[in-house]
Amino acid sequence: MKRLRFRLAISAAELQYYYAGQVSALTVMTEQGLRLQLPLHHLRRFVSHGGLNGRFEVVLNDHNALQQLERI
Repeated sequence: MKRLRFRLAISAAELQYYYAGQVSALTVMTEQGLRLQLPLHHLRRFVSHGGLNGRFEVVLNDHNALQQLERI
């Protein structure tokens, strides 16, 4: 298993673009220097009126499939 951490700071206005149906995934740079692509539906539960902000940890299995995503 791999644990990767990243930060997001996306305003509510920017999120409207992402959730308008034009984009299906978000690409982030992890603190470990890896580029990670996450389907947007995994991030919906973290969206607030202020947007999508915070530090996150994702756990991937040995096949790089998402196992867990949490705000830390």
